[in-house]
Amino acid sequence: MSYKIYRKGSYFYIIDTATNREYSGLFNETTVQRHAISSSTFYFNNIENWKNNKAVEIADIDDYNGDAYTTASFVAFYESSSGAGSLGTDPFTQIALGNVTGQRIFNAMGERESMGTTSTGEDIWRGAATTIPTPSAAGEQMTFVSSNDADNGATATGVLTVKMHYLDATGAEQEETITMNGTTEVDTVATDIRFVNDIYSLTVGSNGVAEGNIIVYKKGAAATIYNLIALGGNKSLVPSRMIPLGKTLILKEWHAEEAQARRVNFRIRSTDMYGVLIPGVFCFKDAIYLKQDSSSFHLNAKIPALSIIKVSGWASQAGAEGSCGWWGILVDS
Repeated sequence: MSYKIYRKGSYFYIIDTATNREYSGLFNETTVQRHAISSSTFYFNNIENWKNNKAVEIADIDDYNGDAYTTASFVAFYESSSGAGSLGTDPFTQIALGNVTGQRIFNAMGERESMGTTSTGEDIWRGAATTIPTPSAAGEQMTFVSSNDADNGATATGVLTVKMHYLDATGAEQEETITMNGTTEVDTVATDIRFVNDIYSLTVGSNGVAEGNIIVYKKGAAATIYNLIALGGNKSLVPSRMIPLGKTLILKEWHAEEAQARRVNFRIRSTDMYGVLIPGVFCFKDAIYLKQDSSSFHLNAKIPALSIIKVSGWASQAGAEGSCGWWGILVDS
């Protein structure tokens, strides 16, 4: 007889794999014991319909995926995922620690300097374009280049290598490491990049930040810039993300700020409505007017797989400066 034992959300589960019977209890009320530090036999309390004196050997315990625990890994699991003494009562902390199966934190941040008064709004990012272009759904090959030779993988004082997190043509999550070559273009190995979700410095030289603007653009079309690390930075400040295949985002909260006493209407947007994907249409999810002020808002909006999230601003006067960020829980669909 064996059991799958794991935590999901606010519950601690024991699944009898022979009968598929489920036993559960609130994770912060569940306790796990063994009679000696060297013991590999465990007892579970406050699990509904489970006998407290029932002993389970470590050899009979698997995780959610059916992979066997070691005694050490199981102890580490239950110390962080059960009992009032766990990091316990805050479920978001548990998700961030990776203790909640099928869920993880998903977030982004961005900023824009010297905003104009474009009638269709301006996307918040460090690029010059007022609208961030979207790659082909069929996927593309992309090119990395810096405006400064000091961003290279050899004798750089700036950025040596960059990590790119992207979705392939199917929408599956992928990543690639790019070795910079200064002002000489470097093509990605991947030729099926559907969306760049993030880029950041992986290794750096003595200055620790980019010596130039590091841009990512469609191969053969240098004006079509999808993402960038700005001079003096080591991470993209582009708050756009595409939700990966097989995932749903619960968009929990977002915030925005304006720094130059110019009124801006910030709007968080995504290519869906009421959980239904609408490709190419960035529907408003929430909006706030700010003038040299900051504010944050709770949403709990459901964003489906392959939807793109971004934040845009409508300034009433040129010269506004804005920043924003958002976070949510990415859940296996």
